[in-house]
Parts: sequence; C-alpha cells; structure tokens
Amino acid sequence: MSPRFIRLFLLIAIPLILLSISSTWIFELMWLNELGYSQIFWTLRGTQVILTIGAFLIAATYFVTNFRYLASQLKYVNLNATPLQGVNINFSSDFTNKRMKQFFTLAGLVIALLFAFSFYIRWDESLRFISGIEFGEVDPLFGKDIGFYMFDLPFLNVLQGSLVSISFLTLAILALAYVFTGEFKVQSFTNFDARDKVLNHIAVNAGIWLLLLAWGFFLDRYELLFKADGIVFGAGYTDVLIQLPSIWILFILSLLLSLIFFLNRWIKLTKYIPAVLALFFAVMVLGRVLIPSFVQQFSVEPNELELETPYLEKNIDMTRLAYNLDDVQEIEYEADDTLGITDIRNNQDAVDNIRLWDPRLLIGTYKQLQEIRSYYEFYTVDNDRYTVDGDVKQMMLSAREIARDLPSQSDTWVNRHMQYTHGYGMVMSPVTETNSQGEPILMVRNLPPVYESDDLSVENPAIYYGENSSGYYIVNSGVEELHYPEGDENVYIHYDGTGGIPFNNIFRKLLFAWELSDINILLSDYIQDDSRLQTWRSVQERINKITPFLQLDSDPYLVLNNGKLYWIQDAYTTSSYFPYSEQYEGQYNYIRNSVKIVIDAYEGSVDYYVIDEEDPVLKVYDSLFPDLFKPISDLPDGMENHFRYPQDLFEVQIKTYSRYHMTAPQVFYNQEDLWTRPNEKYGGQQLIMEPYYVLARLPDDPNLEFMLISPLTPENRDNMISWMAAKSDAANYGDLIVYKLPKERLIYGPAQIEARIDQDPEISRQIALWDQRGSRVIRGNLMVIPIENSFLYVEPVFLLAEGVDIPQLQRVIVALGDDIAMQPTIEEAIFDLFGQDADFIVPETATELAQRQIAAQASGDSLMIDPQIAEQLDEIRSIWADLRTALEDGDYARYGELLNELDGLINDN
Repeated sequence: MSPRFIRLFLLIAIPLILLSISSTWIFELMWLNELGYSQIFWTLRGTQVILTIGAFLIAATYFVTNFRYLASQLKYVNLNATPLQGVNINFSSDFTNKRMKQFFTLAGLVIALLFAFSFYIRWDESLRFISGIEFGEVDPLFGKDIGFYMFDLPFLNVLQGSLVSISFLTLAILALAYVFTGEFKVQSFTNFDARDKVLNHIAVNAGIWLLLLAWGFFLDRYELLFKADGIVFGAGYTDVLIQLPSIWILFILSLLLSLIFFLNRWIKLTKYIPAVLALFFAVMVLGRVLIPSFVQQFSVEPNELELETPYLEKNIDMTRLAYNLDDVQEIEYEADDTLGITDIRNNQDAVDNIRLWDPRLLIGTYKQLQEIRSYYEFYTVDNDRYTVDGDVKQMMLSAREIARDLPSQSDTWVNRHMQYTHGYGMVMSPVTETNSQGEPILMVRNLPPVYESDDLSVENPAIYYGENSSGYYIVNSGVEELHYPEGDENVYIHYDGTGGIPFNNIFRKLLFAWELSDINILLSDYIQDDSRLQTWRSVQERINKITPFLQLDSDPYLVLNNGKLYWIQDAYTTSSYFPYSEQYEGQYNYIRNSVKIVIDAYEGSVDYYVIDEEDPVLKVYDSLFPDLFKPISDLPDGMENHFRYPQDLFEVQIKTYSRYHMTAPQVFYNQEDLWTRPNEKYGGQQLIMEPYYVLARLPDDPNLEFMLISPLTPENRDNMISWMAAKSDAANYGDLIVYKLPKERLIYGPAQIEARIDQDPEISRQIALWDQRGSRVIRGNLMVIPIENSFLYVEPVFLLAEGVDIPQLQRVIVALGDDIAMQPTIEEAIFDLFGQDADFIVPETATELAQRQIAAQASGDSLMIDPQIAEQLDEIRSIWADLRTALEDGDYARYGELLNELDGLINDN
C-alpha cells in the first residue's frame, strides 16, 4: 500500500470520524445559532464536558493510582496455598509486572470513563449549585436558607454518593485481589496477616471510604426534611427526638473509624475496631429502626396530635409557600337561591359568554366543516378571549396544521419535505353561538381566511411551526410550496421568512444528510444555496431543545394578535428539595409559573418572557443565561391580553389546596374538611371534572374577567363546598381566590345537578327519543357559573347523527336551584325559567319560542311549555279558528277586529 494512498485514506477517514463524533453537536449549535441562543449551547455542553472530564480525572487518578500500586505489590506474591495456586504466572518477573501495571491502568481508565459518563446528565444540579442564591426564607428545623436545599444539597448528594461509590469499589477490588493472591489473610476479627504495605494500602482506602460515609451521614440530617412516611411530610416528632441524634452518633462513629484506619500505620488501634463497629451497628439498628418504631408506636401514636402539632404546622406553612398558596384569598360566599332576572340582566355579558361548545366535540365539528383538504388537520381546540367590535368575547379556536401523514397518492419525498410544508390559517367561533343547524358560528373560516370582523383579520395565515408539527421541511427550494387550495387550482409560494438553517455550502448538505439519515438531501437538485432546513418544528420540541431545564405545560395554545399567529407556552420552574413541602405525585414539591414563551408560527422564533421576577430558581437560570429571558415590557403589543392561567398548574394547586386549606393542625390531622374536584357525566361515564375558563364577573367586582375556575366538593360527597378561581387578566394575573360556601345547608354540586337532570321526566323522555332515531346524544361539560351570590348551572346537549361525525348543539339545559329548563338556546332556557320577567330577551325570541312550542305540541314532541305561555297559545289558536270562520262567512268586519286583536296579543308578548 503506497504512502500516497494512506495519506488519501487518512484525509478522508479522519474528517468522517470527527464528523460522526461531533456532528450532532454541530447540528444543534447551528440550529440554536439561527435562533440566537448559541450561548445556551456553550453553557450546557461546556458544563457537560467539564463535568465529564472532571469526574474522569478524579476517578481515573484514584483508580489508576490504587491499581498500579496493587500491581507493584503483586510481584511479591506466592500463589502456593491460595485460590489461584493453579495459575501459571510468574508475578515476580519485570515483564509480567510491567504488563500487569498496563492492564490495571487500562482497567482503571475504563472504569473511570464509565463512571464519568454518569456525570454527563448531572448538568442541571451542577449549574444550580454553581449559581445558587438565597431564597429569603429559612427551614423551620435547622434554620438554613431554603436556597441551600434547592441549589446546594442535590449536587452535594450526587457528589458524596459518587465518591463513596469510587472508594468502596476500589476497596472491594483491592481486598479481593490481596485475599485471592494470599497477600492479605484474616486470622481473626482483629488480627490480619499481611505485609505492612498491603495492610496500609487497605487501611488508607478503608479510611477514605469511612470518611466519605461520615459526610453522607452529615448530609442525611437534611434528608429528614423530605421524609414522607408519617402524617407529617418532613421531620416529625420521632425523627427529631431519635433519628437526628442517631445520625449525629453515626457521623461521629464513622469519623472515629476513619481515624483509626488512618492512624493504624503509626499506632496499632485495630483492637478498638470491633467495639466501634459493634456500637456503629447497634446505633444503626436501634437508633434508626427499632427505637424509632417503638417510640412511634407506643409514645407518638397514642398522643399523635399533641406531639406532632408543631411539625404539622411546619408542613402546612411550607407546603403552602412552595405551591404559591400562601396568598390565596378566601371569601365567604352566601350561594343563596335568590338569583333573579335583574341579576341575569346585570350580568348579561357574562351569560353571553358561557361556554356551551365542548372542546372534545367541537374538534370533530371543525374537522368535518373546515379541514377542507385531506392534507390539513385540526388537532386541538384552544380557549381564549378576543375583543370584537368593542366587545370582549370568549372564543374557541384551532390551527389548521399540515397533517402528519399525507394521503398515500401524495406521499412522496418531494411532497413530504418540500411541497406540503405548512398549515394554513385557523378557525374561530364564539363559545355560545350556533346557527340554525346547531353548528358553531365561524367568525374566522375557510381558505384564504374569511373573518367577520377586522379585529380578527389574519395577515399571514401560514403555519410552519405548530403544536403537532413533526419531521423536517426544506423550504425556499426549487419546488413551489403549496399555500392553499383555490377551486380546482392551488396557490403556491416560496417561504420568505427567517426560520430554519440555510443551505450555504456542501458541508452543511453533508451534515444535514448525515444527521437526518436521508441521502436524498445530497441527491436532490431542488435544494439551493438559499434553501432553508426547518427541523424541531413542534412548539414543545423547540422549547425543550433550547431550555431543557424548564418544565412545560401540556397545552400550548394558538393566539391571533395584530394579524399574526403565535403560540403561547407556559413554562414552570420546579424543585424536589423544598423542606417540609409535600411532593405532588412523587414529582416535585415546589413549582412556579415564571415564564411565558411566545413562538411565531411563521418565523419559528422563540421568546421567553418573565412573569414572576421573584422566583429564585428562575433567577439562577437568568444569571446563567443573561440574554435568554426578557422583561414583560418587551412583549409585543396586545399579547398580554391573551395570557391565561395554565390549567396544569391550577390542577396541582387545587389538589394541594384541597388538603392544605386546613391550617389548623387539629382539623388537618383529622382531615375534617378535605375537598376534591367533583365528578361529571360525559359519554355515559363518570369523569373528574376539569377546570374551565370563563369570562365572568366575580361577586362585588364590576369588571368582566377571564379566569379559570373549578367547583370543589367534600371528599366522598357530591354537594359543592367551595369554588376556586385563578385570574388571567393582566392587572390581576395569577391571583387565586377561594369562595367558601355555607356548610349548614345544601349547595348542589355538578353530580347532583346531573342526577336531577337524569330524573327530570320531560328531559329524559326527549333525550331517550333522540337516542332511538339513529342518533346519539352526548351531554357536554356542565358549567357552574357564579352570578352575584348564586350559581347558574348550564349543560349543552349535542346530537350526533348516525354515520355523520358532526356534533350539533341541539339543546341547552339550565338549572337554577330546584328549577330546570331545556331549550334550543340559553336565552330561551332562561326565558322558560323566568317567564315574562325575562324582558331582556327580545320579543322575536319569545315569539320564536312560542311558535316552536306550537309545532312541538302538534308533533307530540315533549318540549316543556310554561303554563302562562300555554294559555297565550290557546288564546292565539282560538282567535285563529275564529279568523278562518269569519273569512269563510265573508264577515270582513269581524275578520278585521279579530286580526287587530291577534296583532295586539302578539305585540304585547
């Protein structure tokens, strides 16, 4: 083989090897650089590299030093009368000893490398440790700032556990090697037969291991604050009285044992080892297991409330602080049944925004009416509020995204990656309104977008970055991109935004093909220098790639703001190291919604805005990434009006507050007032009721506000005991209010209202009748709407025709106290409940209702008719019969009198 060929081979092979090792990082750096976040790459990857190298150097130094010293001692080995006596190796030869040192060095390096990789994933604990700050509050047991537990303790635990593992593994290998080669013989528990160098080697390593073990006991004190095996989360009476002193004793004994091993080379102290070890194990068994169990069973349990009260108070206070529940405003809510028509009239704007459309059903309607082409798809329905022609309306909307899977006849590589590159537009409808067919009234619809108000105009409907986008696209290529269908033709465009990584040179083409495992990128002639590669296109995927240290809410939502489409994603900072705070489902025990993230649906830009400047965890990350987080003042105009309190966080706070609203230790201990989210009926099943967004007016508050609310019921009971609201409007964003209901009388809960609806003969008969006509009836979300000092219960009824998956809103059930009405609209149901007192309903609505009731009565349909209306209908029918008689008799004077009488009767009502 010629030197020229070798040089050529190396010239090709070396770059390929380097590319295969570093290509992922290069690709990631290019992507982050296009978004302006290369600083994050260097910080995170630099931390991982430093941690890995640092861990490797420490472990390698320890392993290799000990293993090479072991090899040097093995040259004195005589294998006779040892377990290895059959091995034919001359350990005393220089050649063998040299090879043994090389082997042990390699073994030490391999073990160190495996150990170092475990630190690669510990970057978050390390960064928090490096940049940790004070929280400003101290734990109630040791008086240390909470920042120590959240930022320092996790890393110290990782470091201590890792060093203990290294020292113990080394000690075990040394002991086994010396024992099997006969260099270390145990004569008795305190008498060892070994050369001094061997004995000292083992003793030093044992001393190091015990010293690190003592450090572990020192840190174990703080771990008591996170115990979860009693009525108190955190250290309780037995922990403080027995466990804590036992840990201190174990710490001292470990130090003493370590000192004995270190000093044994000069002072023979091995005779004391059995006594110290016996004491150590006695304290371990008695002080940490038997005595705590005895004290807990025979002393604490008979007097548990008295003894645990101080620790229950700590648990309650710290849990409320950790979940941001310490500032919840509690208000006594009368919840009487005196809601009158005046209250309805005064809150007509809130009634007009009661959500009737169930998102679980509305998505099906959107799909059937507005997907239009098979390569578009609606995935989720979002809930928000918009100002339309001067009025604030609650809206439901969904993005028309490009489908994950193209039709089989169109599923080619070019179509999949170059032509079908983006979704287009959205659909939006008010939460309450329907047309005559029971379908939503679409305020934004069709392709290109048609909008009912200039306030809802969409200037750039293209959605290149969506909630469910997957794979990669190559835009601005030689292939025109499908923009939207228009009749029998299609409209095509070329992407002119800044989203994606440019194809500038052949190196990038090679890199993209390698990373995406797609040779077509190299072979395609459609890719040009100004083409751009768009990858990691889904909202949450992009954010996780940029900021993996933030925890994301499960529901990013679409926003139309100033003619452009954006996604808003809520992000949380969390920790599992908040002292005395109970963990939420074993995940974390501290959470803050500190960041709102805005993603441009066309450009793909990702911007982070701080909404909680006091969050210490966010302050740590802000100090690490100074150019990442922006102040809320930099937010695009109008975007703040679309912020909403995140549902995931609200559910966490509801579950926590359901217990921790009880601040009196005795009440908490007895669980006397435990709350829970109620059940509701949906699709024939009992489900836990989800919190829901409403545009409503709180009691004694003149302003209409967008908020997230949830009724709450006592544990194992169906009556409503309270309801919780989280405000979303900018002026009061994040304010939590709990309205506590009277305990001395019954306030209907959702399940009880559902049962009363089931028991109503007229409603049950009508629903059963629909179910027998080749249709399926589904009752949607039951809305419990607070109005003044009472509740209005509203439940929509949907009809799904057999073979056609277009849910239609057919009826609305409204309940007030003991009265229930079911009518085609919420206005008519309220009219049915209040009769002529409902004068805020326009006369046409009352007339239409009367006409429908006549038709229903004639057809045998079982709509409920108010007795007063029925009397008026009978009078109208009597006059109509007299009109026909007068016309047949030619008595036109009488006919005119009857016509005027009928006209007056209709106009008066």
